[in-house]
Amino acid sequence: MQKIFISYSRKDIDFARKLAGDLEKAGYDVWWDITDLRGGDDWVRTLPAAIESSQFFIIVLTPNSIKSEWVQKEYTQALNLRKKIIPLMFEFCDVPFALNTINYVNFLSGEYAVNFKNLLSALGYTGKPPVVSPFERAKAVLPTSLRKYIIPAIIGIILLAVAGLVFIPRLVTTPPPPTLTPTTEPTHTATFTPTASVTTTLSPTPTETVTVVKPSFTPSITKQPFETLTYCVNSLYANTINVRSGPGTNYAVLGGALPLGRCLTFRAVNEAETWLLIAPNQADSAHRQYEGGWIFRELLGLGLSGPIDLPAVTLTVTPAPSHTPTPSNTPTTTPSPTMTPTETPSPTETATNTPEPSDTPTP
Repeated sequence: MQKIFISYSRKDIDFARKLAGDLEKAGYDVWWDITDLRGGDDWVRTLPAAIESSQFFIIVLTPNSIKSEWVQKEYTQALNLRKKIIPLMFEFCDVPFALNTINYVNFLSGEYAVNFKNLLSALGYTGKPPVVSPFERAKAVLPTSLRKYIIPAIIGIILLAVAGLVFIPRLVTTPPPPTLTPTTEPTHTATFTPTASVTTTLSPTPTETVTVVKPSFTPSITKQPFETLTYCVNSLYANTINVRSGPGTNYAVLGGALPLGRCLTFRAVNEAETWLLIAPNQADSAHRQYEGGWIFRELLGLGLSGPIDLPAVTLTVTPAPSHTPTPSNTPTTTPSPTMTPTETPSPTETATNTPEPSDTPTP
């Protein structure tokens, strides 16, 4: 009976329990911590032993599991032991860097029974799949103890809204009457003031044109070049691998997935000797879609220490900016006289009191 180790987050325990039960129906011996850890067991000692004794390692990928320190330790141990790792995407999340070259089984959409058959196929199951029930994802609902208060709470909110509309007085405000203030009308005298008019002229302005040179691989002189060497794909991580357009997982995938057991010729390695460059003119026509691509060294069964007798190459990208002047419109100003009115005060009359003469007696 083959043994399976399931790595998951405790926050996804409902799905892990369902998955473990269905795998046991299919005849597998499933190890997961809820049923196989007993009180007093030493986790640090028990978990690595369980992973080592398992033939398959299934990791349930969710936003919770990729943040779990224990899950990270478990799949790191499985990678070190070169176990058959099968990622299972249950909720969408970023695949950890150490597992991004392994194809995962998609449980994000579709029927659970169909996805479970795909998982059995990845496990190499050859018998008749067992009948499994659908899995209902957990939904956010109120606890049972609070459900009886929902209807009274809704009625109370409605009554409060009606009371507010009935008893809140409506305030009506009227604007105060306007007050009249006397004003004096000024007299106007025309004067001449020069203003500026805009004249448009053309002046050249440089614009930049950038020419980018495509990446090229330059061989180093640290090794004597060989013509080609042949290696076969012998990965323990998945049934197929990805060929990259450059020496790293940040480069795009080149061609389709490459099955295990295929043998290709290589002509160079990167400076760290961790990626191999596929040579042109492959003997098998099916492999010509991968010419000029790169394969990770560990996926070719080259994990043993020691140099590879291929020349090292470096990736260079050279941008070449060039400047070309082009005309643009630049405004200039030329003064011209125009008439604008200005206000000057006019004289106004003011009244003053003058004392009148009076009669005085003369002795």
